[in-house]
Amino acid sequence: MVNFVLRNYTDMIYGKGQETKTAKLIKDFGGSKVLIHHSGEEFVLGLIERVKEYLNGEEIPWVELGGVVPNPHIELVYEGIELCRKEHVDFILAVGGGSVIDSAKAVAIGTLYEGDVWDIYEGKDKQKKSLPIGVISTFAGTGSEATFGSVITKGKIKHGIEDPDDFVLIRPKFVILNPEITYTVPEFQTAVGIADMLTHLTENFFTADPDNDLSDYLACAGIRTVLKFAPVVMEDPYNYEARGALMLLSPLAINGIMKVGRWGDWGCHDIEHEMSGEWNIPHGAGLAILMPVWMRYVYKDHMKSFIKFATEMFRIPLDVEEPERTALAGIQAYEDFLFHILKLPSSLSELGILRRELGDDVLLKVAKQVFYRGNETTGRTHPLREPDVVNILKQCTGL
Repeated sequence: MVNFVLRNYTDMIYGKGQETKTAKLIKDFGGSKVLIHHSGEEFVLGLIERVKEYLNGEEIPWVELGGVVPNPHIELVYEGIELCRKEHVDFILAVGGGSVIDSAKAVAIGTLYEGDVWDIYEGKDKQKKSLPIGVISTFAGTGSEATFGSVITKGKIKHGIEDPDDFVLIRPKFVILNPEITYTVPEFQTAVGIADMLTHLTENFFTADPDNDLSDYLACAGIRTVLKFAPVVMEDPYNYEARGALMLLSPLAINGIMKVGRWGDWGCHDIEHEMSGEWNIPHGAGLAILMPVWMRYVYKDHMKSFIKFATEMFRIPLDVEEPERTALAGIQAYEDFLFHILKLPSSLSELGILRRELGDDVLLKVAKQVFYRGNETTGRTHPLREPDVVNILKQCTGL
């Protein structure tokens, strides 16, 4: 088990009707004027109106900025920063999923930063101050509601804040988790959120660090929870127990608890951020395409882990005579879950990316962008170099 520091500074308020506590929570964390940040999608508009009523009831003034899209854009972040400065906002409330929360985090640090907030995302500078953030989660998957991470898109470039110095800086002060709010999330968005969550657990499971039974058991419990409740949600979106299990697992899958004492791989996340920047695809959909390809690309060098993945997560019997068959059966089970249970596309072309956008020159550009920070490899468990990333991307195209 490697050395670690586990920090969890986000209050999780779970259950029916908990969003009614929003105004009190904002006051508890010192907020006196609020920016309500959201996507403007139809399924959240009723909730937004209720939130305004809660704030009005406590005489907390607010301003509003909608329009967040998947792979949130820096242009809206700039607009939010200008609005917060003009209106003297001192608290940001994100009402939405990962894209809304990531955008809110960028606005929160950018408001108190004298330069261009994009410099922070490019790693050119660090920010030491941030407005406090609260979240009403409408979507299970990204885990951004309880983590220090934020990913923003500028043009076709997608960068994230990953500096450990920022572990507390932009972590939300609280997140409200009411499973009923997720009932009306469209099926595809539900599926990509589940795929994202599952990949967080899987990236942590495949590690090059010494054996850590506790983290293995935690990852196993998380993955089995997804495998149990995701099919229920896909068939019955109004199932409170299933929605609740996934909503609670969303932050737990990535806030550090599931990976205590180990480092996961996370190469797939590095690659997918550049995929979704280039082709503007949902993050979870990109991961659903990429992760199985990565598995088949690396499994022979990590046979023990992949056999354990198959036997522990999917309860596939060990083939003693040919254990490689067990590893491959686990990968196949993972693919079946993504593409048949969640009904997600299995390739970029199936996702609607045109052939001319998948040429060798484009794939090479995306691969090079993975290493924009000057690193020579990506992924801790199985370090990948640029040619590896190009090969993996080619297999993701479906051509």
